[in-house]
Amino acid sequence: MTSTSTDEADDTLADVETVVDETSHDMADIVADEIEDRLEALESGRPALDKLHQDQRELLTEWERDGYESRQDLLVALLRVAWLSLGRVHPNWCVRVARDNVLISCLVTSENRCRYREDPVDLDSARRHRRRLAKKYLRPACRAGYREMRADATEYVQEDNRVNLDDVSMFAMRPVLEWLMQKQELALSQFLGGFGSEDALDRWLHRFDDLTLGQAHRVEADLDWRIELERTAKNVLLEDSGRRPEERRREDMAARYVVPALSLAPSLALEHAQELREESDENRLREFDMT
Repeated sequence: MTSTSTDEADDTLADVETVVDETSHDMADIVADEIEDRLEALESGRPALDKLHQDQRELLTEWERDGYESRQDLLVALLRVAWLSLGRVHPNWCVRVARDNVLISCLVTSENRCRYREDPVDLDSARRHRRRLAKKYLRPACRAGYREMRADATEYVQEDNRVNLDDVSMFAMRPVLEWLMQKQELALSQFLGGFGSEDALDRWLHRFDDLTLGQAHRVEADLDWRIELERTAKNVLLEDSGRRPEERRREDMAARYVVPALSLAPSLALEHAQELREESDENRLREFDMT
């Protein structure tokens, strides 16, 4: 065989090997995707636990991949972290994350990030830091919450008694947790938006005890009096003009007092929350099917 023929054969063999290698990678990706789809489809028979795990995964994906539009959205997300970990994140961690300008520039990914730092962390580095935060803090907290829920999650063994996760709308299939979580999110939104009158602020402060299940004192025992004495703080809360300085001060107060206090409630609420199965629309209609 001539040298030219040998070279051509070598080139052909290299091309074949490349195709085989690429095909192998493609097949491996397909198999991996199929396994992932099958894992997603399999449910444990404990829908409250599966629902919590699903919501945790969605939160982690949002945190790591997307980030948040603003610090207000980040504060709402931190409250969500507290719920999905069932209170296993320390309140002081929430304070630090929501008040540190470097961390905020990593977690807020829109053009709003320049509000908190003139020279924000570049987006690629920011994503790496979000992933590191998730690995060090969020995932361990979510695992701890998962273990806590596992001890009290009902298992549905019979096939005709199984619960489809698509039919689960309540947080961990517990109405009292869903109710409290929604009230907390609304109250946080109201605080961030400011109050139209001192009476409205007083009503909110009175409701704060209910929203924290009486645990607000662990963060600030005299929040009412502190706001009364700090005239600037009171004026900021009663100012709803939408001006950025007032918004930022309310965000600071929410990060320091409101979110940490609210985050103490989920673990307490879980102790007495009862699981409730939701009937799907199909099952409800079947009850009235006379054919």
